[in-house]
Amino acid sequence: MLKLAGILCILAGCIGLGGSKIREERCRVEHLRELIRIIKRIQNEISYGKHTLPEICHILSEYSDVLYQPHFRIIYEQMEQGNGICLAQVWQQEMEQCLKEIPLLKEEKYILINLPRNLGMPEEKQQAESIGQSLDLLMRRCRQAEDAYDNKSRMIFSVSLLAGIFLTILLL
Repeated sequence: MLKLAGILCILAGCIGLGGSKIREERCRVEHLRELIRIIKRIQNEISYGKHTLPEICHILSEYSDVLYQPHFRIIYEQMEQGNGICLAQVWQQEMEQCLKEIPLLKEEKYILINLPRNLGMPEEKQQAESIGQSLDLLMRRCRQAEDAYDNKSRMIFSVSLLAGIFLTILLL
């Protein structure tokens, strides 16, 4: 009876670990979608609303995902104070803090962290086009992640189940 309980615990632990990896992958895809939505909003506000990035941060602090709201609010407030701090520095610090716990790849985080560096052009159209390049890259990453999600999830589940069975056999 004790062996059966041990076997079930080992299998449940391995399958649970696999399930957490699958959830992490799904969370990555959801965050990529949210980042795409945020960057599209930034691009539209620059092109059509003729807003500056600090003003856009104020808008995003009200309408973006709960995870991102406080960071956009901090960027807006620091730029409103006008302490002589560069927008790119404030943006980089806050986005690094925001993206620290999010399960994205380093390159995907880099796209959002370095977004203000693309805004050095004087015309809104050029700024929007520059942001569009970042958006295209992020959309490509999102499509790749979505396409790979089904295969990865099946593979992770299979490997975790097989690891549980292997451990069970090994410990018998």
